[in-house]
Amino acid sequence: MTIRPSTVHDLAEWIRLRRALWPDCSPARQWLEIQQFAAAQNPGVVIVAEGDNRALCGFVEVSVRHEHVDGTSSVPVAYLEAWYVEPGFRARGIGRQLLRAVEEWALARGLRELASDVELENKASIDAHASCGFTESCRAVHFVKPLSPGTEK
Repeated sequence: MTIRPSTVHDLAEWIRLRRALWPDCSPARQWLEIQQFAAAQNPGVVIVAEGDNRALCGFVEVSVRHEHVDGTSSVPVAYLEAWYVEPGFRARGIGRQLLRAVEEWALARGLRELASDVELENKASIDAHASCGFTESCRAVHFVKPLSPGTEK
């Protein structure tokens, strides 16, 4: 198993893994998010887990957020946007290796905290975060209201 930063040659595999992580996200939205990630002024990093057959079996996406992140005490902060290991490769320490690589990347850039979020019903991810040293800082429900003229209430 090799843990390394992604390269342009990993794009197809990265997209495949993103689709496995977020199957309800449209291909157009996936592509938009990838483009936004690549175009960020303070880019983060995508780190991948490559198996012996050179196929990817896991990845993390980390951004650098320059606004306050709930529960943190510093700005900027490394933010774990995605963390995924294929089901057949779980419970082998690959997720922990990916996080260690993220921590090293963040520390090398002077970042002191790594933050993340999880859907409230995703107990497996909550447990994985906790087992890797994350501390839950809050629970929230986010709201969105589309705005258009004449819909004020």
